[in-house]
Amino acid sequence: MTKQEQQKQKIAEFALTHYRQHGFSKVPMDDIASGLRISKKTIYKSFGQKEDLVRKLLIDKLNFAHAVIVANIQAQTNVVDEFVEFSKMIKDYFVIFKGESLNRLKHYHLKLANEIITFKNERVIPLIKLLLRDGRRQKIILDIEDEIIIRAFTSSLSSIAEKKNNGNDNLSYHIAFITAFNMLLNGILTKKGKQLLINKRINNENN
Repeated sequence: MTKQEQQKQKIAEFALTHYRQHGFSKVPMDDIASGLRISKKTIYKSFGQKEDLVRKLLIDKLNFAHAVIVANIQAQTNVVDEFVEFSKMIKDYFVIFKGESLNRLKHYHLKLANEIITFKNERVIPLIKLLLRDGRRQKIILDIEDEIIIRAFTSSLSSIAEKKNNGNDNLSYHIAFITAFNMLLNGILTKKGKQLLINKRINNENN
């Protein structure tokens, strides 16, 4: 990897960390430059326009995260384990997918916001519905409409993500998100599913 490629990757990783933590309240080119102790000119030289930077780091990372989570899900033996794996993806990217965050992004980069919405609607939501369908088939998930489950999860987890935006440290967010997700997951599980979740927790504690 050349020095220029290393610089480009460093900029992208720093910017991605910011967006995953704070969403799209603004496009923080000044913050990125300050945080990396480089000039904005260096950033523009690496990525061109602001939107090129944001699109590169977000779309590439989302595609990568989606591929990884699909592979991990396919390696699991039941839907409870699959949902636990899925939670790892949305924990890191939930702030980006929030409606408020996307609405703010539309003021800066409408095209990019629409790309992320498309990714959510065509890649993330279908994956959730697939897991729910498999869960019902395995008699692990209760017979509740998909939209009700998705709205319940989205509403509850959005409040957790909002606290992250307001300055809570990353560890607190991680613990709160996973705790809330597991509580919500437990609420849609059958007796068989609840036992699988308990077994999952016991195994994690013993490992």
